[in-house]
Formats: sequence, structure tokens, C-alpha cells
Amino acid sequence: MKNILSSARLRAEMTEYLEKHFSDYEFRFIKAKEMTDKDRAWADIFITYGSDMKQEHMKAFKNLKWVMVMSAGLDDMPLEAMKDVHITNARGIHKIQMTEYTIGLLLAYFKDLYQLKRNQEARYWHPKALTEEIYDKTVHILGTGSIGSHLAGALKALGLETGGYNTRGRDAENFDKTYPIDRLFDHVEAADILINVLPSTEHTRGLLTEGIFKEMKDESVFVNIGRGDVITDDTVRRVLDNAHIRHMILDVFNEEPLPEDHIFYSYDNLTITPHASSKTKAYLTRAFDIFIYNLERADDFDAMKNIIDHDRGY
Repeated sequence: MKNILSSARLRAEMTEYLEKHFSDYEFRFIKAKEMTDKDRAWADIFITYGSDMKQEHMKAFKNLKWVMVMSAGLDDMPLEAMKDVHITNARGIHKIQMTEYTIGLLLAYFKDLYQLKRNQEARYWHPKALTEEIYDKTVHILGTGSIGSHLAGALKALGLETGGYNTRGRDAENFDKTYPIDRLFDHVEAADILINVLPSTEHTRGLLTEGIFKEMKDESVFVNIGRGDVITDDTVRRVLDNAHIRHMILDVFNEEPLPEDHIFYSYDNLTITPHASSKTKAYLTRAFDIFIYNLERADDFDAMKNIIDHDRGY
């Protein structure tokens, strides 16, 4: 493997590092929309964010041996057509920024910071302003991997009780209790806050039904920083229209970007952010570090980190 093709734009210092330390490799960056089948045929290694790798491209990748996905999600990738291609991803690089983002959104909501800011802009001093504590609340997190466990640890430090859901209910770091994901309906009524960090798979799409939210407390809050397709738009609307819970905070959606005329913008009991929970300057640095670690082991795929199981999709 000597040819590295990338549709992910690396910073100058990163390409310089490749030239200095991996001089046996030739590196090319080409924008996805400008990439040709000839470019794809040239590549032994492909660096991508995943969304630009389609079924119709696979025949052109005649020499492809390894794909480095610079994100965690593989939602749009044709995994069935990539059985003979080694795939690694950037799993684990999101835990710091997504934890900070989620706690920031929760505190902004419970401390009513948006209203306090509006009061400031209106030059109004509210003499009886009152905010709510998250201390001693119970948070349930769907997904107990690196993001979920890091988030749980930070929330525990703020005094919350943590419950987590994974495939079999196995114990996980920083969780007071864990449950099998198929028992969500039986336990979710205990949650004051429900947070989704699950990837998009055939088992998670549409997982959160209206019935789940009916089981939750009226005063509970739902946060989605995982994948939008864990819940359908119709379910979101029914939950908000019927006030099954107090509030939703959504960073991910089934349609992105969310059109300006989308009905979600009209709800007072919904906070919308533009799929920004993982986006900081450190994102690319951490993803590149994983790529370099694996490139140093390019002759031994089994020694790499973040190897993807094609059948499981993660």
C-alpha cells in the first residue's frame, strides 16, 4: 500500500508530517465532487468522512485495501460491498467535546440561561429569577461506549445518578446501573434526563417510539447527540404536541440541514442545534492521530485500533 487518497482536507502540518515520516507513500487530496474513477483506482488507502463513499464508486476502487473514516458513524457507507476492504474509524475522539456540549445544553436549559440573556437584552432585572438544579437527578444514557461513559463520569461529578443501556446490560465505567437496551421500556420511567449517543444501525433506527416517551416523567428532558434516525420526525412531533415530556434538545435530525420552513422551529419545548456537538478544532487532530497510529501498522491490519466489524456496522 503506497497511495493515499483523501477526500478529507488535512491541515498543512498534517500533510507535512506525512511527507516527512512516510516518504514511501504518495498522498493526494481531492475534493469528493471532483474525484474521478481514475483517482479511485489509484488509491490503496482512502481517507474519508464516509458520506462520499457510495455503492456506485466501489467498482472503481480496484486497488483499495484500507479505508480510514475520520468520524465514528458509517451510516452512508456501502459496507456490504466492502467485505474485502479493511475499515477503521475515529471512534473515541468525540467524548470530550460531546460531553462538554451536552452538559452545556443541559445547564443552559435548567438554569434558564436563554431567558436570562433575553432579560439582559431587554434591560430587565428579574428580581425573582429562579433556576433549577440538576444535582440528584437521574440520567439514563443510551450507549455506554467511550462517549457515554465519559459523559456519565462528568454527570456523576455533578451529583447525578447514572443509568446506561447497552446490548446485554453489561457493567460499564461510570454507570451506577446498566440495562439491556431491549428493556428500555421497563426502566426509562426512572429517568429525569434521557440522552442518546447510539450510532445508526438496523437495531437503533426508530428505537425511540412514542410509547417510550409516554413512560417517562412529565418533567423529563430528552437529549439526542447520537443519530437523528433513532426517532422519527412524526414521533418527535407527537411527543412535543402531547407534552409527553417537558423538553427535547436535538442536535441531530433525519434531514440535515434542517430546512428553514421545518415545523420543528415552531416548538417552544424544543431546543435545536445544528449537529455541532462534536465540532471543535481538536476533532481533526484526534482523528489524524488515530490514522497515523494505524498507518504505522499498515502491514498488520489486526494491530490497528478502531477496526470495524462489517456485519455489525461498528
